[in-house]
Amino acid sequence: MKLRTLLLSAVLICAGMTAQAQLKITFNPVKGQTYSYRFNTDQINKMMMGQDMTMKTVTDLLMEMTVRENNGKEITMDYAYKEIVLTSSNEWMGDIKFDSKNKNAGASEPEQLIAQIMKCLIGKTMQVVILPDGTVKSITGFNAIQDEMQKIMASNSMGQMGGMYLQMFDEAAMKNNFEQTFKMLPDKEIKAGDSWNNNLSFLTNGFMAIDIKNTFTLKSVSNDIALIDVVSTTNMKATENMEGELKGDQKGETRLNVKTGMPVQLTSLGTAKGQFSAQGMDFSSEITTKTTVTLQ
Repeated sequence: MKLRTLLLSAVLICAGMTAQAQLKITFNPVKGQTYSYRFNTDQINKMMMGQDMTMKTVTDLLMEMTVRENNGKEITMDYAYKEIVLTSSNEWMGDIKFDSKNKNAGASEPEQLIAQIMKCLIGKTMQVVILPDGTVKSITGFNAIQDEMQKIMASNSMGQMGGMYLQMFDEAAMKNNFEQTFKMLPDKEIKAGDSWNNNLSFLTNGFMAIDIKNTFTLKSVSNDIALIDVVSTTNMKATENMEGELKGDQKGETRLNVKTGMPVQLTSLGTAKGQFSAQGMDFSSEITTKTTVTLQ
């Protein structure tokens, strides 16, 4: 009887220790390993300026990342877009569709232009250096691709429109995407139930300053996968030729490999609303964004 009691006590103590186990998670992908991620973003922008106008944009990207170096202080990865699918519809330019898997571009002039620009990206290798906390130190390799894109836009009467889509894939945009995906790691050891904060600030499209305040909470860990809840607030302020701001919030969930610090799946849904003034015209905007990132 005493032996059984001792064994039961030992089991309960071990179970308690496991439940309260402390984790130190860092960005630590395996050198030589290739990771493929699919990024899907579905965004609806409703604008009211005398009449309602809605812009819908869906992007589906397959990105391949190969870890070239991991010395414990920084991680160097080559990355490339393997597939790009872009669908956009609005009252100004109509419907635009591009699918890199389809060799035949759309018939309209905007679709032909977008196809030429996007094809400059497919399969081209760029490089990102990320620190153990998920911070992006540098991104290189895009300048040559950008020069090629700008030549295409300069020779097209609708080149200005192409520039809008180009900004979705330039180095600044990629830095923001990488940090929003990978910079979520705590700077301390944590256990189930613990929360930590991580804030991001950046410029987007050259005219919007964005501040994101994230709160992460570790819900559980099973089979080396951490389940993390994410709650965020967003403030977007106009910076050029326009006044106003958008404020919003989003909620999501991340499944993270605790050994590599790499997300297995990330989902989020957010809404932002605000008022703007530009060139003597006032308008309001409401943006809903649904994002999914999945390790293939």
